[in-house]
Amino acid sequence: MAGICGVVLKEGNCVNDLRLGTFYLQHRAQDYCGLAFFYNGKLTVKTHKGLIRQQFPISELIDIQANMGIGCVTTDRQPVSELSKVGSMILAFDGNVSNYENLKNDLLKDGSSFSGYKSPEEIVDTVLIAKVISKEASFVDGIKKLLQVMKGDFAIIALTEKGIYAARGYGRKPLVLGQKNEGFAISSESNSFENTGFKVLRDVEPGEIVFITNEGINTVAKINLPFVRYGTFEWIYTAHPASIIDGRQVSGVRAKMGKALARRYPINADIVSPIPNSGRWHAIGFAQGSKSPYSEVFVRYDYSDRSYTPSQQSVRDEEARTKLIPIKSAIEGKKIILVDDSIVRGTQMFNRVKILRQYGAKEVHAVIAFPPLMHACPYGKTTRKDKDCAARRMTIENLRKELMLDSLNYGTVEDLEEATGFSKDKLCLECI
Repeated sequence: MAGICGVVLKEGNCVNDLRLGTFYLQHRAQDYCGLAFFYNGKLTVKTHKGLIRQQFPISELIDIQANMGIGCVTTDRQPVSELSKVGSMILAFDGNVSNYENLKNDLLKDGSSFSGYKSPEEIVDTVLIAKVISKEASFVDGIKKLLQVMKGDFAIIALTEKGIYAARGYGRKPLVLGQKNEGFAISSESNSFENTGFKVLRDVEPGEIVFITNEGINTVAKINLPFVRYGTFEWIYTAHPASIIDGRQVSGVRAKMGKALARRYPINADIVSPIPNSGRWHAIGFAQGSKSPYSEVFVRYDYSDRSYTPSQQSVRDEEARTKLIPIKSAIEGKKIILVDDSIVRGTQMFNRVKILRQYGAKEVHAVIAFPPLMHACPYGKTTRKDKDCAARRMTIENLRKELMLDSLNYGTVEDLEEATGFSKDKLCLECI
C-alpha cells in the first residue's frame, strides 16, 4: 500500500504544500516515506523509514526552494531514481506487481542491472517498474510497455526536470487532480487538498497519462484498456472519509452502505457501535437506517496505527490488540451491534468480541460492510495468501461461533452497487 502526491506551483516554494499533502496520506502506509524535488537545476530525493512528519521536519527542508516535487508514504522504500537515454526521473508507485518474479527475471535476462541490491529478493516493485519505463523512448511508451508486461494495477507519478508525469492503470488505484491559483497537484486522495488550498479538479481516468507543469495539466495519452475496475476497498476501508474518489465521497459511500445493511438486517439491539475508525461511517449509516442509538463502545487510542496496513503479521496482531480501549459503562448489559468494514483474518473482531463478553455485553451482533473475503488481493500486498481469509477456512456459521457472536451479517454485492453507484462489472470484486 502507498500514498503518492505531487505539486507544481507557478511561483513560490512547493515544500510546505507537498509535505502536508503527503502527510494527509499517512493512513495508507507507515513503513517508509520519501520526498523528491527539482531545484538548483537538479533532481534530488530523500527517503526515510518511518512517518513523514517525524522523518521530514521543517528544519530538514528549510534550505529547499523548489516549485515542484513529489512525495509518498509506502510499505517499501520510495521514491526511486532512474537515469535513461531520455533523461532522469524520480518515480513513486501505488499498487502491486502480481507477476513480480517473472518480470524481475525477464529484466535480469534482458541485461538490466540493479545497483545497491545484494540479491534479487531485495528488489522492490517500484524499481522494476522504473526499469521497464526507462527502457522505452518516452514515459508514455514506458507505461504502454508496462501494461503489456505487468500483471496487477497501479497509480504512478514521476518527477522530471520539466514536470510531473502521472499514469493510472485499470482504476483500482485512485489518482486525483487538484488546482489552486498558484499551481496544480495530484494525489492518491483528495484528502491531500483540503488544508493546502487546492480544489478537486477531476480524477485521472483509468488508462490516462497526464503531464503537469506550471502551465497546467495536459493529457498526453489515453490508452484504450480492455476493462476498467474501480478499487471497491478504497471506499470501504482504505481511503480517508474526507476524500472524494471517482466522484464519490468516501464517508457518503460508507454511510449508504450502512443504511443498506440496516434494511437487510433488522436486528433488535440497544446500540450500534463501530470498530473505529474505519467502521465509523458504516455504523453511522446503520444507526440512521435502523433508528437505533449510536454509541461507541471502544475508543481508538490516538497514537496507534491502522492494524491492516503493516507488512508483518506480528505487527498487525499487536496493533489490533492494543489500539482500542473499551468503555465498560457503554457495554455492560447491552445488546450491541458491532459494525466494521471487513473481516480478513478475524484477529480484530475476535479480540473485540472477547472484550465485550468480558465486560458484560448481553448480546453481540456483527454487521460487516464488505462481503466475505475469499481470496488474497492480487493488487495489494497485505493479504498474501488465500488461506489468510477466515471466511475461506470455515463456513460463516462456524466463523460466527469462533468469534463468539450472536449473529454475523455481511454486506452483498448488491449493497456495494447501491452504495458506490457503480455496477458490479465496474467494481473490483476478485477478493470475494
